Amino acid sequence: MKPSGAAAWAGLAVVYLGFLTVGFVFHFIPPVLPAMLADLGINHGQAGLLMSLFALPGILLSVPGGWLADRMGPAPLAAAGLLAMGLGSLDMGLAPSFTTILAARAIAGIGWAVAVVAMQRLVVKLFAGRPLGLPMGISGTAVPLGIIIILNVAGPWGAEHGWRAVAKGTGLVTATAAILVGIAGRVLAGRSQAAAADSPHLVHSTSRAGFGALWAAAGVWFCANGAMTGFMTFAPDHFFELGWSIRDRGLVTSIPMWISVLLGPLTGWMTDRHGRRAGFIIAGMGLMAVSLALIPGGVVPQWVLGVALGVALAAVVSPLLALPGLLLPPGRVGWGFGVLATCANLGIFCIPPLVGMARDRSGAFVAPFLLMGAVALAGVLAWPGLRRGRV
Repeated sequence: MKPSGAAAWAGLAVVYLGFLTVGFVFHFIPPVLPAMLADLGINHGQAGLLMSLFALPGILLSVPGGWLADRMGPAPLAAAGLLAMGLGSLDMGLAPSFTTILAARAIAGIGWAVAVVAMQRLVVKLFAGRPLGLPMGISGTAVPLGIIIILNVAGPWGAEHGWRAVAKGTGLVTATAAILVGIAGRVLAGRSQAAAADSPHLVHSTSRAGFGALWAAAGVWFCANGAMTGFMTFAPDHFFELGWSIRDRGLVTSIPMWISVLLGPLTGWMTDRHGRRAGFIIAGMGLMAVSLALIPGGVVPQWVLGVALGVALAAVVSPLLALPGLLLPPGRVGWGFGVLATCANLGIFCIPPLVGMARDRSGAFVAPFLLMGAVALAGVLAWPGLRRGRV
């Protein structure tokens, strides 16, 4: 029986809401970072740890979470993960000390580890037997859009009511999304389940080259997430030191997210029709590296570099997130997303503290942005592995 198209797209809309809140929880800290530094008496390295600690559970739990999503169904796991994210963020707003805040951030990170993998697996389940580039491209815009919203809302919100109000409000919104995803996602996924195992859009490669391509993509995902999380964490503080207003800091920092939201579905559609995913991914990483390295020089306008970073993200995210559903058999798709998430979280965990320490030791932002550019450039090394997988 052919899957219900209406149910698949309705399910994607619900999952999109869940991914939006992932962006809220992950990135509400950078816009209120100056207030947190002053209130808690922490340095830039410790602030980077707040972002990295969010990713630590993902290093340990993403692969088991993907395995469970393959066997137990992705909707309940997605809801549980979002609920943990919401409660962790709410606890951050109530926590009396930096140590307690770190613990609350770790709880949110546990939720992140489960929710992201489960929701990605849910999208593949919804669109079983159909091309995956466009739905993965659309779902891939949700986290950037969530980041856009929180970057532009959290700063003024925190300036008026304090950074703790931002944390608590973000937590409540995410907990509400958890309930909706748990109910609607499960119902709609059941209605849209496909029996179209013979679809020409899925290659389900079990060859060594296919799995090798997945691991190459995981290396790219480490570099992309590490470099861009460093940018999203410290770019607002860099612009703060340049004397920019709250509004301008949030606007320019969110430009890459705006562009990736606009171009992500187009990139997914193009790779569905024409392939060449490896070329898109590697070109995007090269552009990301150059753009990050140019930011502190001030020669190229910052908004131009923001646009370039957005184009780079769109080139990488949509084709890369389609790979597990294209390369792996149905019983391993969740595992594949778990591998990608593990490597993404490793990048998020490792890179921002290094960037923060580079800022503390150098006293300027030249070395940190060069470091981010070098990390992005390392992703280009995945080209041979991606090519062997014929993606």
